[in-house]
Amino acid sequence: MAAKSDDNSLPPGFGTRPWLVQGSRGDTLTFVDVSDLSLHETVVPEVRGKTCLGCMHGDWLLMLDESTADCFLLRITTNPRTKIQLPPLHQPPLFLSTYEMLESPESANCTILVASSTEAEEECYLLHCHPGDEMWTKSVSPYDDISFSSLMRNYGGKIYDFASNLIAIDVIDGKIELQQLGTIKDEEEDSRRCGRYHIIESCGKLFLLWIDDLGCFYDDGLLTAIRVFCLNLETLSWERVEGIGNDRAFLISGTYAFSCPSIEGVLQGNCVYLVWSSCDSERLYKFCLDDMTISFHQILPQPTKSWSRAFWAIPASTQSISMPQESTIPNNLLWRKPSKDNPPNDFDEHKEDGQENSLRPWDHLPVELLELIVSNLSLVDRIRFPTVCKAWSEVLNPIEQAKVWPWLMHISKQDGTCKLFDPLRSENYNIQVTIFDTNEDRHIFRSSKDGWVLASAGIYGNDIFIINPFTEEIVEPPMLAFLYNYNGVSFSSSNPMCLDCAFFGINSSDSGKFLSTFTWQHGEPHWIEQEFEYNVSFPVGYNNPVMFDGKFYCLGRKGNLGVFDPTSNTWRILDKPEPIHVEMDLFEEDHIGREFCYLVDMDGELISVFLRNANELPRVFKLNRTEISWVEVEDIGGGALFLDYRSSYGVASPDGGNGNRIYFPRYSKDGKPVFYDMNKKTYSPSFYGVIEPLNCVWVVPNLRKNESTSED
Repeated sequence: MAAKSDDNSLPPGFGTRPWLVQGSRGDTLTFVDVSDLSLHETVVPEVRGKTCLGCMHGDWLLMLDESTADCFLLRITTNPRTKIQLPPLHQPPLFLSTYEMLESPESANCTILVASSTEAEEECYLLHCHPGDEMWTKSVSPYDDISFSSLMRNYGGKIYDFASNLIAIDVIDGKIELQQLGTIKDEEEDSRRCGRYHIIESCGKLFLLWIDDLGCFYDDGLLTAIRVFCLNLETLSWERVEGIGNDRAFLISGTYAFSCPSIEGVLQGNCVYLVWSSCDSERLYKFCLDDMTISFHQILPQPTKSWSRAFWAIPASTQSISMPQESTIPNNLLWRKPSKDNPPNDFDEHKEDGQENSLRPWDHLPVELLELIVSNLSLVDRIRFPTVCKAWSEVLNPIEQAKVWPWLMHISKQDGTCKLFDPLRSENYNIQVTIFDTNEDRHIFRSSKDGWVLASAGIYGNDIFIINPFTEEIVEPPMLAFLYNYNGVSFSSSNPMCLDCAFFGINSSDSGKFLSTFTWQHGEPHWIEQEFEYNVSFPVGYNNPVMFDGKFYCLGRKGNLGVFDPTSNTWRILDKPEPIHVEMDLFEEDHIGREFCYLVDMDGELISVFLRNANELPRVFKLNRTEISWVEVEDIGGGALFLDYRSSYGVASPDGGNGNRIYFPRYSKDGKPVFYDMNKKTYSPSFYGVIEPLNCVWVVPNLRKNESTSED
């Protein structure tokens, strides 16, 4: 419940640090304390019946009464609030796109600029006024090739439009002056899909942020990537950077973005905070650029429209503190991070007070006892086991007989270090993979199968390779002809080095009316593409194909199946099973039928999972192969599912006490795995506030080196 107050009081602490404010309920504003996510409601009569067009200079709101054209600036971080009247604004917000301010309202040179919307208006123009003016001045662009974008920012006393053509906007003697400064070089522009772009001025530098989402799920909260660029003013080019600095954080809501000093317990340095609506709530996302992870919290119980999204209120008085440096950890071999619960194993230290240990030496234990010990060890301890002494190395096949399950592999820097998280034992490891030790290529995990990871490299992601990160064996198919844009990709064999292994990718349009398949086999010079068009849509789900009964099965977002036969290179949509969703609205904001969906082969059974949000429990279905129909189930027979859009796995009988669980590629701050317990029907430890690496994939450890590339 939100704490309520009258119109004369502000929440405790408001005006001393950044807060989030949302106002779509009459004259009531909802304040969100970012430090603890508590809600406070305050009556503000000035906002009744008004639309907030934008937030400028951190804490000034541009308000409009659409029925009367009454327009004014409102500052809510002061008590009493400050209101500055502006001329009536008669253009509907639909015809306007961007709002910016030159200098603060306290300055005599304060100017408010409003740009026309290129989608709603035929002519390109700017409106501007000063506080105290009787009317807005309209200035039509003299350039036919100029249209104003949402990437307009105040910098160095001017406003710049950072579209492909850099435009400087200034007000001289009451008139708008435009100057074209040239084209900004951006080597990665063509490699980025639509996504979201934000321009931020911070400490005299200009940053470009690009945030990607998965397909058309942008209102469902699956944000998958972030890139940060800094403008080189000498070469007029965007250059990729790894971070923004531990002394600051970037705050984004809608089209507005601000830089703010980091504040202990409130804003973490080198992080980007984004307000966005999912299908279940309004969320606050945090991208941590130190380790390239994402987390999110619910800040409002209901999603909002774009025009009423919570905005940042940033007062002038904030205090910054330096973030502590992370400790360096050796990463040149597989190891387990020591902790209180898992102290380092040291079999050589068995002395007390300088006296020799009188127990029987470890290297004299009988082989039968050693084999019994090995049978109860984890995979990593089995790897260490033969290195203890010569006698222990005589135990046969300690690794091959190990029981394995998916681990979460992720990389945060291009330094060759792959981090591994064992979800059943809550343990972390590092391995060094040579191919990832480069700053030239950006490696992105796309899928995995039987210990092999399919990844892409290069600016466009079209340089595909399949690698076993544990043995560093590698398969290199031909480069893709275009930007990587698959809904899913996989391969047929447990050994992709096998000459008869088939590689298969698929994508579809958001509507599902157009679909393409891509195939390759060893010896072929390029990928083969087939295109299909349908009257009845089949929007392919964002999950990887499953090799089942010799064919690639693909799950549609409606819940029906498509099958590709690699022996005949044929694709078809199956009549059965019938879709889970007969109707699906793919583009409207009511989210009817829009769920994340996953397809898994678990011990010879096809399982599909549909997941919407924390408020609705996951729905799990098994394919009845006799009736060819989906049957909803309450448990999975003691098995465990490991779900992600990049790869999903089913384990029929995982390590003790972990059955009937659905694991997600996330973990808590204290290193606990995130899963849904099908018996208790709860998320553990939580659905919100947990951490997910941005570049990760489930992978089953496979330390077997392949000696043959013939048949599998």
